[in-house]
Amino acid sequence: MSSLPRFTPFIRATTLVALIAACGESSVTGETGQLVPPLLNEVVVTAPVNASSLDTLVYFSLDSRSLVPKAGQWDIALRRFEVRVNGGVTGTGAVTGFALNNNRTATASQVLAFTNINTLAAFDSVRNAQIPADSLFKADRLIPNANAFLNLGAGVPTANTAAYWKVKTATGGFALTRVTAITFAGRALTSVSFESRTQTGATLGAPRAFTIPTGNTPVSVSLSTAGAVTASGCNWDLVITPALYEIGVNSACNAGTYPGAATPGFTATNSASDAPQYVSYLSVLTGPVPSSIEDPGAPFRYDLLNDQRLSPTFNTYLIRNGAKTYKLQVIGYYGTSGSGGFPTLRYSRIR
Repeated sequence: MSSLPRFTPFIRATTLVALIAACGESSVTGETGQLVPPLLNEVVVTAPVNASSLDTLVYFSLDSRSLVPKAGQWDIALRRFEVRVNGGVTGTGAVTGFALNNNRTATASQVLAFTNINTLAAFDSVRNAQIPADSLFKADRLIPNANAFLNLGAGVPTANTAAYWKVKTATGGFALTRVTAITFAGRALTSVSFESRTQTGATLGAPRAFTIPTGNTPVSVSLSTAGAVTASGCNWDLVITPALYEIGVNSACNAGTYPGAATPGFTATNSASDAPQYVSYLSVLTGPVPSSIEDPGAPFRYDLLNDQRLSPTFNTYLIRNGAKTYKLQVIGYYGTSGSGGFPTLRYSRIR
């Protein structure tokens, strides 16, 4: 039987200048007033962290219990419901992770019944013995996320205008594209507005805006003609599936995408042909923590009560940086005002 966990809740997650030790524990600040790394099996719970930017990641150090600059020593990066590790295609560090998938098979009813309290015992039971082989830990990589063009939070989804993609088109050319607006009639998607920049030689053209009306069936889109087309072989690059709020890629003609970087952004990017790879789906960067709400191993599930909100799954992830291994959960998404993009973290060092 595991011993009772230590707790260290944060008073203020954005500055993290002070903390209180609960359950009668003494302060964990050092003599200089600086925060010290968590003790073995000490449970740290943050207040909601402001990761609400649509285009800018914030960087968190598990050792220092704080947000740090990108150039600092960070373990995970956060943006809305995304969690990335400092390694692979995301960062220059050697941080890796592993998903325990402890609630992957949970039903919607079970997920809705989870609370911070009734999941604590299971979280605390994950200790050193549950750490898998080193070879199973992975860094960040590209995965499909067909609804990555959406912002999903409280209320009706909106266009994720900060997200854009370098596209290898179905005819072998290159372009940039992003979704700038979406419209709904009730819960039905009725239109998707795009901007695209077509590359000629080494030069990207000016943005072209166009809107694709949607109905009940998939609609094929050509970036070269900036409009909807009747699908025929390689005359289309993207396909909108309105019923699923998804965008797909013409993989049969070797079209592919690579997510653009927040800096320099859609307007200032100089080339669409310089991506390290183009994958046959609408891609996002991910790692041991899935960033798609369609993945049952992700931190959240969406719309379980037909309320267009995210519900925490209390899935547990192991984060490794050197000799230290942490277990991590994201146990909330909404800030004190109810706004989305303010994740609450619960974590503990187990090695």
